[in-house]
Amino acid sequence: MCLAAIACRSPRPQQEVKPAALDAYGKPPRLLSAFFGLDDGLPFGAHMLCLGAGGKDGMPVVLSHTIDEQTLQAEDFRVVTRSGVEQAPLCVTLRPSVDQGERRTVLLIGTFGDADEDPPVRVDVVGDLLSDGATGGPVGFLGTTVDVTHLEAGPHLVLAEVVPAGEWAPTRGSSCPADTRQVIRATWAGGVRPPNGDEAGDAERALYRVTVERADGTRDEIAPAALADLGDNDNNHFLCLDTADPAISVTFPAGHLVDPNRDLNPETGIAVDRASGSSGRG
Repeated sequence: MCLAAIACRSPRPQQEVKPAALDAYGKPPRLLSAFFGLDDGLPFGAHMLCLGAGGKDGMPVVLSHTIDEQTLQAEDFRVVTRSGVEQAPLCVTLRPSVDQGERRTVLLIGTFGDADEDPPVRVDVVGDLLSDGATGGPVGFLGTTVDVTHLEAGPHLVLAEVVPAGEWAPTRGSSCPADTRQVIRATWAGGVRPPNGDEAGDAERALYRVTVERADGTRDEIAPAALADLGDNDNNHFLCLDTADPAISVTFPAGHLVDPNRDLNPETGIAVDRASGSSGRG
């Protein structure tokens, strides 16, 4: 029995839309990451997501496209362990990544093997999970698969994308300053915080590096002018830039953020996906 509407649903209606193989920008549906974040470690408060979740495993899975949550079911996923055992999640939820543009991180809750004896090694989509059509389609994730990042590994960047100006004010997290010219969403494989447990702040802002391309074709590395989308306990940061010059890539140095298992991040970086975003404010 689940207690959250996103986490547990009645059987989905018969699908009437045949999913597309590619979105409007030519991108196929993919699983970007599956992060074994907690082994028997979800806190008691996870019962608010689904009954029995406390003490279970937690595994955020990040998808290439934001999804139609009406098609999200626990039975859409299979977690395969090193010995070949397959487990379906007890429940799944988009929480806490529920702002517009964020609904691509699905938290799988259940029993997915033992980190030492028989760890999870792969996640498969076996059901008719669809994107929400925000970038054309919708596309279907049936048949997609991804290797699992093991428990001891630290969190890493899995996506950086230009945020359309209409999404610069999240409903739950903090917002960028009014004079922001461009916003990049940096998505991590799982939730991240500084080792002291505080929310990320100015020290972490200064560690991010964004490569931008100037009008003459040269490239510079800059730090964001501000860090936003904070205080909502999810795996996304807004990098608020004071330039509209196109952002090319995002990097972050090793050893400054931890996941819920308190593993430090490695040096990490990723190219910026500009396909569905805008160039910001001129």
